[in-house]
Amino acid sequence: MTARWVPDGERLRLEGELDFVSAIPVREALDSFLASSAGKRVVLDLSGVTRINSVGLSLLLSAARSAQQSQVQLQATALPAGLLSMAAVCGLDDWLETLSAADGSTTEIPHAGQ
Repeated sequence: MTARWVPDGERLRLEGELDFVSAIPVREALDSFLASSAGKRVVLDLSGVTRINSVGLSLLLSAARSAQQSQVQLQATALPAGLLSMAAVCGLDDWLETLSAADGSTTEIPHAGQ
């Protein structure tokens, strides 16, 4: 099984496993969608994710950068518990919590060493 994006207006639902195998096509699709959504608010719905590893966390960081470049307000919903645990280990839990905030506020992307 691989991950795929299911467009639903300004909501993208990620389904399946997000790992090394699926990350590149998912990232390409996400970058394209974000670029075409300039100035809008986009919700990433992770409720369909069945398995996620550190690649998923990296993908969210990349998506946040792409969203900033496209002036997209990005919100992530239904974050898997495993992703939250990984974020805490990496010191990204506060950032991830802000990304999932319901107000759609923009988030500062952490840089190495912060």
